[in-house]
Amino acid sequence: MNGLLLIDKPSGLTSHQVVAIVRRQLGIKKVGHAGTLDPLATGLLVVMVGKATKLSNQLTGQFKVYEAEMKLFQATDTGDLAGTIIHQQEPQNFTLSQVQTDLNFFNNYTYWQNPPLYSAIKIKGKKLYEYARQGLKVEVPPREVIISSLKLVDYNLQEGKIKLIAECSKGTYIRSLVQDIAAKMGTIATLSQLRRISSGPFHLSQAIKLEEVNKDKIITSF
Repeated sequence: MNGLLLIDKPSGLTSHQVVAIVRRQLGIKKVGHAGTLDPLATGLLVVMVGKATKLSNQLTGQFKVYEAEMKLFQATDTGDLAGTIIHQQEPQNFTLSQVQTDLNFFNNYTYWQNPPLYSAIKIKGKKLYEYARQGLKVEVPPREVIISSLKLVDYNLQEGKIKLIAECSKGTYIRSLVQDIAAKMGTIATLSQLRRISSGPFHLSQAIKLEEVNKDKIITSF
């Protein structure tokens, strides 16, 4: 069994847990994934099986497309709804034109992004979220990321929600992007929904549910 499984990851599972489930269902140890999705997130998870795990660097480095929703005027410690609210602001009246202008700033934009403190990045052999849970502050080096496209899908002024589609490079944290967009707007925000639509040449429309995983679903030509 060598190839790829394109899985529509459900919310509530880590990418590592998905890999563990695939290992059990296929009865094979050599399984990995090409790009982490947070537990809150859903959508395309490219899973490598057998000898395909050797393609990890190539597949992980692909540009990815996400559909995201950001909730304005509140911030959490994790950057998404899984966390605890740490800041709130009075709602502001942003016009659709203002929102569009600020989003356009990030179109075809390269910058140094600060990863969220609650992430799996390792510093001195320890994951960032482990430091954060212990209340320890560590210096996290920013990462150069590329936002090749950022499109407005919907803006609900009453609910303070913005839906967008972002195409971005490896290493981009949408939780951080949401905070950076909010800062550009002069407010705060948290990520309320995230769904990965594509990764490189692979699209969510090709994906299967986790319960559908079997050896016949493995893609060998790609």
